[in-house]
Amino acid sequence: MTNAKLPSRPQVTRFWNWVQKNEPQIVNAFLLGLQTDAVYFQIRKRLRAVSKRIDFIIAFPPKSPGSLRLVFTCFGRASLFDKIIALEQQAPPLRYIGAQAFIQPLTDISEFLNGSDLPVICPNFEIKISSLVLSLENYNIASQQLKIKVYLTHYDVLRHFEDLKTEIEWIVLLIVGEIAYCRHIKAIELSQLPLGPNSFLPLVELVDLIESLSGMDSRRKMGSV
Repeated sequence: MTNAKLPSRPQVTRFWNWVQKNEPQIVNAFLLGLQTDAVYFQIRKRLRAVSKRIDFIIAFPPKSPGSLRLVFTCFGRASLFDKIIALEQQAPPLRYIGAQAFIQPLTDISEFLNGSDLPVICPNFEIKISSLVLSLENYNIASQQLKIKVYLTHYDVLRHFEDLKTEIEWIVLLIVGEIAYCRHIKAIELSQLPLGPNSFLPLVELVDLIESLSGMDSRRKMGSV
C-alpha cells in the first residue's frame, strides 16, 4: 500500500526538517530517558501541522541498537492514509531515526500465548493481553468485516472506567495492525469472562481468524468450496 509515490506535502517536509535538525536530542530522549515528555510534546506539536488526528509511537528495531523508528498512526482512519504514507515516503535519510507508516500486526505472539507478557499500563487500570479472549459475533461475507466480543476476567469491575473501550480497541489495533483494523473490524463488544471452561479464541489469534475467513471467501469465489 505504500509503493505508490504521492505528491510532496510541505507540512510533512517541515516536520522532517525539524526532526533532522533535532535528531540527537530526540534519540537521547528515548534511548537515555532524558526529557522524554518534553520531546514527545514537541514531536506531537509538529505533527499537528500535518493533521491533528495523526499520532506516533516509538519502536526500537532489535537489529539496529542505538536507533529508533517513528511509527505514524491515524488509528485506522482511511481518510488520513495518504498523509501517513507521505510521512514515511518523505522521510530524509537520518543516521538514527527511521520512519514507518502504520502500525503493523504482531508477528511473534509466543509471549502472549504462554502468559509471560507484561501488563499494558492504562490511565486507570492494567490489562494483560494474554488474558483477553474473543468470540466471533458476526461476519459479513461481502465486506469481510467482523463483529467480535472481547472477554475480560475483571470486566464487571473495569466496565466503570470510561476509557476501557478505547483501550481495548487500541489493543486490538496493535494486534491486527492498522490496515486490517480499518478493513475488517466492524465493531467490538466487551463482556465478563464466564467462569469455567470455554472455547473462546485468544485475542492475539485474531489475525489468524481474519486470514482464515478471508481465505474461505476467496475459495468460495473460485468455486472450490
